[in-house]
Amino acid sequence: MSSQTTTTALIDNALKVIFAKSLWDDIVADHEIMDIFKAEMNIKQEETTGGRYVEQGHWQQLPGGAGWREDDEYIPEAVSAVFFNSRLYLRKMFTVLEMTGDTMRRVRSDEGAFLDYMEQAKPAVVRFANNQLDVSYLGTGSGIKAEVSSKSGPNSDGTYNLGVKHHSGVPGYTDAWLCFLEGENIIFGASATFSTIRNAGSGQSATVVGIDEDNNQIVVDCSSTLYAAITVGDSIAEGDGAGYSAVDSTGTPRMLAGLLAGDDDGNLVEVYNNVDRTLKTSRLFRANVLSATDGGYTGALTEDLLDYAFRRTLIRGDGRPTHLVMSHSASTMYWRSLKGDQRFVNVEGNFTSGKGKLGIRVGDTVYPVRVCRKLPPQVVFGLQADTWARLTLGQLTWEEETGSMWNRVVDSVGRKDAYYSVAHLYEQLYCHAPRKNFRIDDITPAESELTPS
Repeated sequence: MSSQTTTTALIDNALKVIFAKSLWDDIVADHEIMDIFKAEMNIKQEETTGGRYVEQGHWQQLPGGAGWREDDEYIPEAVSAVFFNSRLYLRKMFTVLEMTGDTMRRVRSDEGAFLDYMEQAKPAVVRFANNQLDVSYLGTGSGIKAEVSSKSGPNSDGTYNLGVKHHSGVPGYTDAWLCFLEGENIIFGASATFSTIRNAGSGQSATVVGIDEDNNQIVVDCSSTLYAAITVGDSIAEGDGAGYSAVDSTGTPRMLAGLLAGDDDGNLVEVYNNVDRTLKTSRLFRANVLSATDGGYTGALTEDLLDYAFRRTLIRGDGRPTHLVMSHSASTMYWRSLKGDQRFVNVEGNFTSGKGKLGIRVGDTVYPVRVCRKLPPQVVFGLQADTWARLTLGQLTWEEETGSMWNRVVDSVGRKDAYYSVAHLYEQLYCHAPRKNFRIDDITPAESELTPS
């Protein structure tokens, strides 16, 4: 029997099987909240346009009738059921790897070298993918990361400083720098609709090369023409010279709708998957949104405030949230409120201090607190997990329509000595009963309570 050689085609297959599956597992594992939601993969494909969507029917009014009558009187009249439909389109995200021809030839010298390279490249891909997923799973679906609050420069190395505000494009949410990652490309729109893109064309994007957390600024590398066009108040989204993640020219979102879209009363997202929340008949699609400063509350995240949110959600929507999602700042605020009035003397004389896992007891159930690094400190979500679904067509898929997952880079000049590979996924987050969930806004950041010594 003649010896057999491991070909590059076989390495492609190994990479797709080994790398793609482990990459998707890493993305789910590394993501802060994705694992809370049950995955739904029974997705219908629209034959006319190729769009992937889910269509659901909802009870707006139950059928039947009931009432008290005397003997020999007419029985209550029944009312007919009223339904409305929501259509949920899945959004498409891409991840890209690219290498020069020399790099490709070196790593493909044998199977071990190739797979070792991909194992090293995988964490970088996961980091970029998770940055996009984190922002989208927490956001409104608009694709807006923040707004420009100030600009200065150039610096000595030719870069520019941009102050950022309004985390996820929501006024009042701070720490907007959390939405950015070094190395990503961004674009600037004159409004939230991005109908006018600053310096539109091949020079419309800037690269984030630094983040200044203390001053809530990002440092960008861009042309002087683009910097001159950027205006305070501009919206910022992921994007490059070829495209971007914000809404398209018709207002249709490219990004999936996250927690701020589903757990909302219509103030941020008026139309949620074809349902107009502003209508009087759409009460069940309006989540319980509270302010931490209403009703005598002072902005602190306390057990009393959370108990009120749980109680209101139960009374108004028959909701029973199972998960609390908050920032590290809000978690610290809640811990301080417990620490202040729930201390017990250790009769053995030993004492251990510190902060452990947090939870809130409602009735006989203790609900865990899920802390997310990229959430702004002003917001807390109370989610009933069985009212949410993560709609997907499966795991990350490498594109191989040309026969290989690697394609040669081609531009307007010609073919380059470089190669790229693209993977995609279809994803959408959906809440079919927002009224069973709550959101608390206007929470005071924990650091603002501290008085420097």
